[in-house]
Amino acid sequence: MKTPLFSLLTFSAFALLHMLTPSTVSAAEAPTKIQAISKEFRYDKPFVASEEPLSSNKNTRNASEENQQTLSNVSNGSEIAVRKEKHLNTSKSSSDIMLNSVNEFWIYDAWTSLDSDIDYDGYYSTFSVEFDADTIFTQVPVYAVLYVGTDGQYDAIHVSSEFYIYGEDSTDSFTIESTLISGFPSNDYDVLIELYDADTEMLVAFSDGYDDASLAYLPLESKNNEYIVEDTVVIVEEHGGSWSVLSLLAIGFTFMVRTRRKLVTQK
Repeated sequence: MKTPLFSLLTFSAFALLHMLTPSTVSAAEAPTKIQAISKEFRYDKPFVASEEPLSSNKNTRNASEENQQTLSNVSNGSEIAVRKEKHLNTSKSSSDIMLNSVNEFWIYDAWTSLDSDIDYDGYYSTFSVEFDADTIFTQVPVYAVLYVGTDGQYDAIHVSSEFYIYGEDSTDSFTIESTLISGFPSNDYDVLIELYDADTEMLVAFSDGYDDASLAYLPLESKNNEYIVEDTVVIVEEHGGSWSVLSLLAIGFTFMVRTRRKLVTQK
């Protein structure tokens, strides 16, 4: 008569242990959104569009062009918002790039620097791109779109302010310092620079790792990968419905009482 009693007590003990032991599951990883923040510099100081030096030569393009904007006119807030909405959070393949200008604009040279590697793993979350854009015209308002990607597939991370380029002036370079916040796992990335005519919104020049080696194979990662992140542990408490702990204990106690009475009766 001891065997049934032992079996029931063993079953109750295992059931109780199963209910009281927490199970762990790793939190599902949410899709990572591409995010970056950028700063702009020119002439070794933060760039301010309203302080752009302008030439006294009003013939910035061909004199026959109509509806030319005055040199004092800079992009307003709505134009900047439209440009950001058009370019940011978009992906582009190198095969999709089509220029709307022939030998009127070009990016003469570009330089990159790696600025911040918080966890010292050789991959940087902050980097700078400086480029010198030239044109056949005396001065033209332009803006740039900066992309980061691999294998010829790029994601836009910054749309610059509107700035002027002055013929083939070698001192009018423009610098964009970017910090990748999320969306970029540790890898060697290429940088794509697109130059747009601010008057016509046409793509007039570009440069990437195929044109300039300094834009290729940059060891980068977003800031959320600069630290060791432990998996979130979720504690899941399981309940057995009607077979609760109290129910199992009550059944065990009842069985013990009945068995004891039966043994006493048999004696």
